[in-house]
Amino acid sequence: MKVVVLMTALFLGVGNLLNAQVTTGTISGKVFEKDSATAMPFAKVYVESQGMKTFVLADENGRYKLDGLTPGIYFVGATFAGQKQARYGNVPVSPDDITFLNLVMPKDSTLGVVDAFTYKYPLIDINIPKLTISTEDIEHSPYIRNPLTMLVSVSSDVKMMEGTGQILIRGSRPGDAVFYIDGVKQTDMSSVPGVAIGSMEAYTGGIPAKYGDTTGGVVILETKSYFDLYNAWLAGQ
Repeated sequence: MKVVVLMTALFLGVGNLLNAQVTTGTISGKVFEKDSATAMPFAKVYVESQGMKTFVLADENGRYKLDGLTPGIYFVGATFAGQKQARYGNVPVSPDDITFLNLVMPKDSTLGVVDAFTYKYPLIDINIPKLTISTEDIEHSPYIRNPLTMLVSVSSDVKMMEGTGQILIRGSRPGDAVFYIDGVKQTDMSSVPGVAIGSMEAYTGGIPAKYGDTTGGVVILETKSYFDLYNAWLAGQ
């Protein structure tokens, strides 16, 4: 009997792992000098979260890429020649997405002095046909108490069936939309309060193969962690 219970628990655990999708993001851009826009070749770039730093070197043209990042809010910084330093706070990373961030280094710098900036969300998201609602947009949305209504309000590709609470993406049938909450497949997202959402994305076309063969669109939610809240607070200081 104990063996049967143990095997059942094992299969259930494996099933949950298979349902969960490992989703990571990327931060990419260029390191250059303020005003002159001169590239900073081989500058040292780092990303920081939960007190841990990961370093990469920019190439000869000042370009860098930080891959495999868990969705959330990060600090990103760069140093050049041991003196010039810049640090950006509140940098978002979304699943299966690239955050483009150019790091502007001070023209003249004193040892130990760091130019500090706060990441500004771009006015236009170049990821088409994926709709992205940033943390900043979520926090200022009048529909924060109803994430589905929030999604409908920002895109004409997403409609809501009156009286059902179901969304239709680009004319799909009711129930065809798929939801992923922190990488786990769900039938809806009504259980997640808007204030807990760190980012929300919707594929309205060109759905990646990792999300299956659905034709109704995919909605991806990443909830806030303690460190997301803490990093956002630090960036506002």
